[in-house]
This record gives sequence, structure tokens and C-alpha cells, in this order.
Amino acid sequence: MLKTDFTLKFIKNFNELHRLVEKLVLLPAFALDIETVDWWNQHRERIALIQIAFRTEGQIKVFIIDTLANFELSPLHLPLDQSSTIKIIHNAAFDAARLKKHFGFTVEPIFDTMAAARRSGESRYSLKAQAAIHLNLQLNKSAQGSDWSRRPLDSRQLHYAALDPYSTLLLYENQSERNLNGAYLLKSLRNSTQNLLPLDDLPLPIESSTSSIAQTVENISSETEIPVEAIALLGVITELPSRYSPDGLAASVGSERVGLAGWIIDQRLGVNAEPDEETVKLVISHLAERKLINITDTRRMEATEAGALLWRKAKK
Repeated sequence: MLKTDFTLKFIKNFNELHRLVEKLVLLPAFALDIETVDWWNQHRERIALIQIAFRTEGQIKVFIIDTLANFELSPLHLPLDQSSTIKIIHNAAFDAARLKKHFGFTVEPIFDTMAAARRSGESRYSLKAQAAIHLNLQLNKSAQGSDWSRRPLDSRQLHYAALDPYSTLLLYENQSERNLNGAYLLKSLRNSTQNLLPLDDLPLPIESSTSSIAQTVENISSETEIPVEAIALLGVITELPSRYSPDGLAASVGSERVGLAGWIIDQRLGVNAEPDEETVKLVISHLAERKLINITDTRRMEATEAGALLWRKAKK
């Protein structure tokens, strides 16, 4: 198994960020990742960390930027959206969209390592799976559901946060050697902040009348208008109400395929599928925005009446 080898620096003030930016603008490419807080709620969501990794003089350096430390992040505009430097992201639909939403960064050009894996025909395209298959690197995801708003972060959280851009950079180098195409262009954001899946175009089933909800659901062809990932997760949430938190379900879909939840995921996505964590997060946030699920004050997920009806329709 490949041993991780990188240096790590935590950026917590403007001067440190400025010195980092001076390095970034001179690079041909760097890997990028973020950690978010309350990502399932478009009104409360925040970016807690921005992680960057690059290779210089044969060594990999990782920098973790504390975006909750209340200092100006505007210097990042230069390397992120005013530079020819390639930004390497695994699942840019999640990270780049949120950097645009929260900070106004138009990240480009982008090489999306997840898109490259999928275009090459691979079904296991999560970063964890890709790292294991192509890098012989086992990513420890035990800190996946961490509270990234807590300060100070412990060493386990910092190491986890550093591993994603580190492994993304190595995967990019591997994919480049195999001549894979990871070009990605961020979609324009509409007023809605969760517009990255076909679920976005569905009508909002917000009517209180049961007949109105049923009619809305009846007009939806679940097999053609809703992504299969959304149906699978809606099934898990409907059949196991209050079992999962958003972070818990996002973490378990690709790794803990047991019991009824595992059976539903396997039936809908296939036993060999291993969805990327950020893809699962996108789907959950869509389901919440489209009012097909509710997230309780204790961060447990339950299907709404419309969501339960839609799942029952999909099961037939």
C-alpha cells in the first residue's frame, strides 16, 4: 500500500494566504477540495475549509485554509479564476459550485478526476475507490462526518482534510499518464443554489392537499425524470425514517451496504456501484429542496408525504 507523503500547513490569516497565493499563480496545476457545514440546507450551508495540494521540487505540499477565521479571501480570485493554472477537483459539480455561491470564485480551467474516471468507463468512480484501484492508497474516511465548524480541529480531522486533495493530485497525475479527459466547465448558477441534477426541474410538491400532492407525483415519471441515485436514497429514507443523518447516509452509501438500506442501494445502483460522497450530498440536498424529505432538528431524515408517494410509485 502506498504511504502518504506530504507536508501540511494550516492557513489562518491574510498574510499566510497571500504568501500561498504567490506560489499558486506560478503553478501549472493544483488540486482543490472543500469541507462544508450544513451542506443539506441552502440557507445555513457554509464552507469551513479550502484544501489545496500541489507538487513542487518533487514534494507534495498541502495547505488547509480556515475560511471561518474571519479574514479576507479575495487573493484567491487570482489563482482560482484569473489564471491559466489547472484546478484539479474530484466532482467539481459540488466543490466549484459552492465556491462560486459562497465566495464568488469562478473556478476555471478545471480537470475533474471523477469525470475522467466515468468517461473512461469505470463504475467505481468515488475518490476512495479510484485511490485504491489506481494508486494503491487506502483512504481512511473515519472523519468523514466531522463537525468542520469546530475549532480547533484535531489532528485526525486535519489529516483527513489533507488526504482528499493529496490523493486527487496523485490521481490526476495517474490519469494524465493514461491520457484521460477530465475537462469540466461549471454550469451557470440560477437563483436556486441546488441546480446540478435533473431533479432540479421537478415541480415543488408543496400543496397541503393530499390530492394535489398525489397528482404532482403522478405526473412525474420516476424512471426518466429523477436520477436513479435520488430514487435509491429516497427509498432508504422512506423505509428507514429517522435512521440516518445527512452526513451519516452520505458516508455509508459507498461503504456500509448492509441491511435494508444496503439492499435498496444495491438494487437501484448495482452491487458494484460506489457513488462519490459529494454526489450523494448533492442528491440529498436536492431531495430536501424539492420537499421530498424533511431533516429534523436532531438532523434525522424522513420522507415527506410527496416523497413517500414517489418512492411507492418507483417500487411498482
